[in-house]
Formats: sequence, structure tokens, C-alpha cells
Amino acid sequence: MADEETNQGGVLSQSRTVAGSALPSDAVVIRMPHFRLQGDSLFFLISTRPFAVLTPAEQKLWNAIEKEATVAELDAQLGPSAGEDIRRIEALNVARVLTAAPSGKRRRVMVIEPHMDDAALSVGGLMLQRRAECEFLLVTVATQSVATSYRGIDRDFFDMPTISNLRKAESEIVARTVWGRHIPLGLVEATLRYYPQKWTLDWFQRHEQAVWAYLDHAAAAGGGSELELWTSTIAKAIEDLQPDEIWMPLGIGVHVDHQLTRHACLNILRTNPKLVDQRICRFFQDVPYAADVPNHTAALVETLRGAGAKLEEERVNVADVKQEKMRLLDIYWSQWKTEVIWRRVENCSKALGGPPGSFSELWYRVTTAPTEIIDMIDTSSMKEFIYRVARDVAPWLRRNRHARKIGLLLAVPMGRWADDLQYLLDYFPNAQFEVHMQTKFAGHAEMFASPRIEVRLGGDRWRWMLGDALMTVLGRRMPLVIVTGREREKHGRWLARFGLLSDPLVAQTMSDFVQALQYAAKEGG
Repeated sequence: MADEETNQGGVLSQSRTVAGSALPSDAVVIRMPHFRLQGDSLFFLISTRPFAVLTPAEQKLWNAIEKEATVAELDAQLGPSAGEDIRRIEALNVARVLTAAPSGKRRRVMVIEPHMDDAALSVGGLMLQRRAECEFLLVTVATQSVATSYRGIDRDFFDMPTISNLRKAESEIVARTVWGRHIPLGLVEATLRYYPQKWTLDWFQRHEQAVWAYLDHAAAAGGGSELELWTSTIAKAIEDLQPDEIWMPLGIGVHVDHQLTRHACLNILRTNPKLVDQRICRFFQDVPYAADVPNHTAALVETLRGAGAKLEEERVNVADVKQEKMRLLDIYWSQWKTEVIWRRVENCSKALGGPPGSFSELWYRVTTAPTEIIDMIDTSSMKEFIYRVARDVAPWLRRNRHARKIGLLLAVPMGRWADDLQYLLDYFPNAQFEVHMQTKFAGHAEMFASPRIEVRLGGDRWRWMLGDALMTVLGRRMPLVIVTGREREKHGRWLARFGLLSDPLVAQTMSDFVQALQYAAKEGG
């Protein structure tokens, strides 16, 4: 969530109450981790506007649950009106009442998620439906984070320990709501891997577009050490936890952390196929990304089957817990306005079809593990574009493999500036690189420098590419890579027609170009 200025419209009325039966005496009342009490008002994170004004009785209750307390303990401490006050602060979504898990043995289900919210988005309904018979171990791979929705409104809230702990607290409440527990594995999210140092608002504003490009950029060198780290970390968690079931993300969409998590799980299944015989293993569709790239799920499943995996599809109607799932997502105040993310969640369900009133989540039972190594390109939602660049790059390389100078014309940032340029320096050991990019991406160049790289800054709009770039690059005798962005490839191909002396190659992203080079190297290019 960004701020109540944009989400709540000021101080909330004290009339919001929830009628109902008596609260269970053993239920635990816990504060939401986003709020602080100053005077008689609650404030959300760094906001200076009151989120809600509490009555004296509600203030006493708030102080009493500084360390969580049961309903029985609060009744004894605060008197018979405690139940009504608990309902009021729960209705404000500043506290939660968590009921106790049932006694007796339940199946241990390990739910693997890239980030601290992905499981609730994707299989929140399935967890709610099955919590009576399943003990959910909500295992988050990347838990060092600077990601909050404050980034979208230019607020200076980037302290990594504060944000990481906040998000862990959110996920712990989610896990306890489904009668499970949260297990953070401690790896670093992609946003923070871009720059694993102290962030400030000024720094973020200079690097914002590059950060977003980093999220959508494929893992370095086809996975490499990143993938090895994610694979070993998840494998150790499976060994330590010994679950009866394992639920894994399919890795739908372009986010690199989802791709790494999926591919790590595939590596584990391929190298230890007995896991599928010993446990129930499932892949679930990533929500809400499945609505952004609607054809990726079917294409990815086809790729897995082509590598020897056997998958049984199941679309599960979770309409009976739809409202509970929405309340589950309400816990992630730091990440979104629930009504906005909910529209995307519903779009994923609608795409699955079903009778009127249905609300479904999608997963696949793995009955046979993949037997072949699967290239990360083949699981990418952008593989069509990558292979198209690979086809173009083969003859381009034959002409330019030993070029003395290569131009890069960037309409969008690289994302992995240091990784990509180092790869290019190694791939073309004889070349100097002349990088032309927009002024607003200048911060990107702070991440890596080399005497073989010259950076030239131009304007901040496409007319810069059609003006200065046309004159200074396309008319010169050197091979050229034009990086257009996903939406403007046609513009780049039109621009390439004017390369009378240069030898232009067009790619939508630097990630596509680098992966095409990696593919060419693997094929002997």
C-alpha cells in the first residue's frame, strides 16, 4: 500500500463495527505491523496523516496487544467490553483475530513462493480450503527486500531491515491465518540485487527505470550462479522440512525471481525424481501474472511435458472462501491497495472459465519428473522474441564477431548494466563499445565502467533517436544494436532501414540480445 492519502481518504469513522457471536476465548489478537499510536490516533508507516482515531478503550486495547494476547486474557484485563473493541479494530484492519489451529496431525505442505505475497495471491483459496487437514509451511525464497508501494509515489522509505521485517510480519500473519507458519529462506529480491546497498529516494529516482528493467531481465548467463544458489537453498529447505507435499510456482510472466524459483524446482525434481514418488508435488499458476501473459501457462506446460514431465491439470473452485482470500490479501498493506490487485486476481480466475459464480485457482499434479535439462529460454514468456533475435544474430555475428567498435542504441535501460556489458566485453574481446542512451537513464552508467566503454547521453524522447541518433550513429561505419523496448520494435526496424553504413540489429531488450548471444555461443557461434 502506498499511503492513506491515496487509499483511505482521511480519518476513518469509528462506526465501522462487525456484529457476530462471541469471539473464541483462545483466539489470539495481534496488531497489524504497519501502524503506530501517537496520542489518540493511529498512523500508517511513515504517513503524517491519521489513519484512525481510537477511543480511550481502544487505545487501552491497542497497548494491551503490544505483545499478542488471547481474547480470554484481554477480557480479564480490560473487562466485558473488550470483545466489541476487538471487533472495531479488526474492522479497521489494524488488528487480526487469529483462531487456533485444530489439534491432531495434519499433512505437512511446503508452499514455495519467490516473494512474501505470491502464495496468497496464487493459492490462497486452496490453502484456506485445506487448512484443517494441512499444516502449511509457507516458504519464501527471497526475503531481503526494499519493495513497498511507497516507491510509486516518491516517498523515501527504503530501509532494507525495516521493510524486510515488515514483510515477514505480514507473511507470518498470513501463515497463521491458514494455520501454518512462515519460513523465510533469506535470499535477496531482484530489486535489491540490482543495488545491494543503501537506497535513497534520490538514488531510486535516478535508477527507477533500470530497476524495473532488471526485474524483467533474464538471470545472468542463463541462470549460472544465481540459479545454483536458488536451487541449493530450496533443496536444503526440502531436506530440512521433510514435507508430505510440495507446491511450487510455474514461474508465469517475466519476473526473474519467479523464473529462478521455477527453474530451481525443476532442477531439484530432475536430479531427484524420487521426490515425485515419495511426495505429492504440484506446480501452481502464478497470480496475477497469468493475466498479463495469458498464453504462457499453456506454452510452459507443453515445454515441461516435452522434457519428460507428466502433469495433470486441475482447476479448483474456491468460491466458498473467496471473501476470506480477499481478507488474506488485505494483510499485505505494504504492497498494494487490495481493490486494485483484486481485479487482477479475478481476471486470472475468469480466464479459467467455469460455471457462473465460480472462482478458481489452477495447479498441476506432477506424476513424473522431467528427465531432460530445460533451457531457461524455452520456459520464458518471451522466447518467441529471443529466438527471433537469435536467428538475426547468427549472420550478424559472422560479419561482426571481430569488430573493432560496436554501437549500442538504447531506447530503454539494460537492467543488468554491469552483467551485460561485461558479457559483451568478453564476447567481443577486440571491440570498443559506444553506448548511446537517454539522459534519464544516466544513473544506470554508475553501476559499471570500463576504458573500452564510452557512454553518450541524448534527449529523453524518441525524437532524440530519430534526430541526434540518426545522424551520429546510423551514418557511421560500425555494427549497431538497437534496443527498442517491448512496445516500439517497429520503430527500431524502421530506424534500421537508414543504416546505410552501419550494420544494425534490432532487439526489444538487452536481455533478449544477450540471451541470443548465449544461444549462439551454445550452438557454436
